[in-house]
Amino acid sequence: MQRRPLVVVGAVTALVAGLAVSQLAPGSAPSAQAAGLVGYGGCDELLAHYRSELRESATAYGFGQDGYGIAVADSVVAGAERQSAPAGADAVGSGPTGTNLQEQGVDEPDLVKLRDGRLVVLTGDRLRVLSTGDQPEVLGTLRLSGESSYGGELLLVGDRALVVQPGYRVEHAQDSSSDAARSMIRPAGTATTRVSLVDLRDDRPRLLEQATYDSQYVSARLVDGTVRLVTAKRPLIAPYYPTEPGEFSESEALEANRRAASAVGVADVLPQVERRGPDGEVREQGTAVSCTDTTHATTPTGVSTLLVVTLRPEAGLEATDRTAVTTDGDLVYASADRLYVATSRWGTVGPIPLGAGAADSPAAEPEEVSTELHAFDTSSADSTRYLGSGTVPGYVLGRWALSHHEGALRVATTRQPPWDGERTGETSSMVVKLVERDGRLVETGRVGGLGRTEHIKAVRYFGDVAAVVTFRQTDPLYLLDLSGDPKVLGELKIPGFSTYLHPIGDGKLLGLGHDATPDGQVTGVQVSVFDIADLSRPTQVDRIRLGQGWTPALDDSRAFTYDPDRRLATFSFAGYDPAAPDGQPFAAVGVTVDRDGTLRETGRLALDQYSYAGRVLLDDQNLYAVSETGVVAGDADTWRRTGSVAFGTPGPVPYVE
Repeated sequence: MQRRPLVVVGAVTALVAGLAVSQLAPGSAPSAQAAGLVGYGGCDELLAHYRSELRESATAYGFGQDGYGIAVADSVVAGAERQSAPAGADAVGSGPTGTNLQEQGVDEPDLVKLRDGRLVVLTGDRLRVLSTGDQPEVLGTLRLSGESSYGGELLLVGDRALVVQPGYRVEHAQDSSSDAARSMIRPAGTATTRVSLVDLRDDRPRLLEQATYDSQYVSARLVDGTVRLVTAKRPLIAPYYPTEPGEFSESEALEANRRAASAVGVADVLPQVERRGPDGEVREQGTAVSCTDTTHATTPTGVSTLLVVTLRPEAGLEATDRTAVTTDGDLVYASADRLYVATSRWGTVGPIPLGAGAADSPAAEPEEVSTELHAFDTSSADSTRYLGSGTVPGYVLGRWALSHHEGALRVATTRQPPWDGERTGETSSMVVKLVERDGRLVETGRVGGLGRTEHIKAVRYFGDVAAVVTFRQTDPLYLLDLSGDPKVLGELKIPGFSTYLHPIGDGKLLGLGHDATPDGQVTGVQVSVFDIADLSRPTQVDRIRLGQGWTPALDDSRAFTYDPDRRLATFSFAGYDPAAPDGQPFAAVGVTVDRDGTLRETGRLALDQYSYAGRVLLDDQNLYAVSETGVVAGDADTWRRTGSVAFGTPGPVPYVE
């Protein structure tokens, strides 16, 4: 059989972090003291901080969030000179494993991977190996565990697959009560991150090793054979609530929550790990890092523990380094030699907790929304070193808001969250530049005042240039010069907005997003082409309206694929036509871009009803629409359906438990 690209498929679900129970013998965990941070003197000092922070956040209705931002002024510096589109805007195709990457050379875990003439599909706790071609066939199946799983993501490292699955471990705790306050039922379980290493040298996948961390999965990145796995753990405490109205009952519940905060132990705040071989033998068990190897800023804040695990999957799942920091972590961005973890903090502008009154939620100020950033040096193949932290105003839409270029981190933020309607008129967006200096990320410049009353919908960086889309009623596309003091070079205002921007060469950008009326009412999905050859005068060249519906590529760039040779963009699409018999046709869609920027729909590969494809990929001859229920194959040139395979109970195929 002819070998074709390998495809790996899965799904991801994030759960709530929680408790751990096991202990590791002293000295067993890899030492990961991070330069630039302060290490705890021991477990007593570490617990004193976490307990104090938890007591401070305690209310009569549980435990609140922490974190406040800073206030800064905005200014827009306009640039009138003509400037050509940068070389970084050349057409970009998929990475070596089929994923649409943010940074070339930095592979990302995905629902689909493409390599070496096989399809490998992860659904639930099963990993399937399939053939490619006109008619894919299941060749072998591996059950990763007997536990229920809500999906996962995969990376390919050599002839191995690294499967990361957010999981859930059920906890059992007795209910306790007092006359005035009663503990609610303890949350049903603890979030876990299970990592499985699978041998893919032949068509029968074989489990090599598994490691489980009792912390919430954030993300992972792969560079030159080294994987950085990022998780975050926050103590899980069963809260007390008042059992009856009245100040006395509330004070009793508050005191009970403070006592619970004072009782947390090391296993409650530091991630635990259990690593086992293929036959279940325990190879490591206990605390992932020690108290003294956990670090914090000079003045520690927060009660979350961020863990960055460095792995060399070709050698196994034994960590070569673990770096633990007292801080939160929501999203990950990585370049070839840097890893950044960001957390947007909402201050008091988030939704009021259940049971809390107005007195518990003071009026929010614009400066109370901020984003914390933590930088790590990943230039070493075997270790990860902390470099510094910083804070910028506003929140980040996602990882595409961050970019590392020539020693500077660029961050695009919006000052106010989209749900804060009362302050919509006060919001605007900005791009901030930061550099590493003495253990901090220090601002060196910014351009602000972008899209007043609007929010960022898409960001794309090209070397020293950034394209930023904001939206409320119209779609301002800003082109920014970030080479020195950041400034606006050009601006385009049109109805609708793009949520993803992709460079297609010839000084042009492809935008995927929504069409909208002049007053901002969204009317459907559209694909647009922008000419940015003259950065001072961007124009819209063409657009195609796909109609009412949705595609995952609107929210997840990995669901979008662009083939520069075919000049073809592909993604799945669930259309909605109330007049149609089925109401919602499911299809894989192809859109071709001519060199002059003209768009034309190449074809639609019809899928079975309710068989929604999360990814659409191409090899030299075929395209594959991959879903949780199976794979549909088609001809890449004619878009004619050639075959399909459904995922069900394994029959005659080789099956490995």
